[in-house]
Amino acid sequence: MNSIDRLYAEAIPAIVSLPTGEISETTPKSPLILAGSFNPVHDGHREMLAAASSKTGKSGYFEMSIRNVDKPLLPREQLSSRIAAVASEGIPLLVTNAPRFTEKSSIFPDADFLIGFDTFVRLLDSKYYPDHVAGTATAVENSLNLIQENGCRFIVAGRTGSDGIFHDINGIEIPSRYRKMFTGLTETEFRVDISSTELRDSSG
Repeated sequence: MNSIDRLYAEAIPAIVSLPTGEISETTPKSPLILAGSFNPVHDGHREMLAAASSKTGKSGYFEMSIRNVDKPLLPREQLSSRIAAVASEGIPLLVTNAPRFTEKSSIFPDADFLIGFDTFVRLLDSKYYPDHVAGTATAVENSLNLIQENGCRFIVAGRTGSDGIFHDINGIEIPSRYRKMFTGLTETEFRVDISSTELRDSSG
């Protein structure tokens, strides 16, 4: 089997697709990762990654999972087209079978995960962790504990809501024991009022 076959068969957790077209099963150490569907890639993705790279001093990767908690398995033909689209941007792409950050953190220990505000809100929503209910801790606490144990952190980019207000990390309460895991990009560091959904809707 080739590496993509092995990924879909869950024989390996991730592959790296380089802009040169090379596929590798050797994952980076302590990477800066922007996870998304990249359907399509847009300026928000590019500028968010650039802002976080400037803040951390790390080169960044896009990351896309073939599995999603809200959607069916990504068809291979769609994966091929998205790999090609990201390669054309000159950005390396991590492709995983890890739908949540708990799984991603185990694949990429000591990673900095770059997330948008909506993803940040979902990260603190217990409905996404029905299998993490154990002991006296909440499902969200159990999830964040695992991510914390894997040495991972989050960089959160804000966005302008339908109310016209810029929402960022400061508007959501984070349990004090996890506060150091989260760093926000300020509005001056990053603000792009665009989304993949809006682009797809406008082109359709």
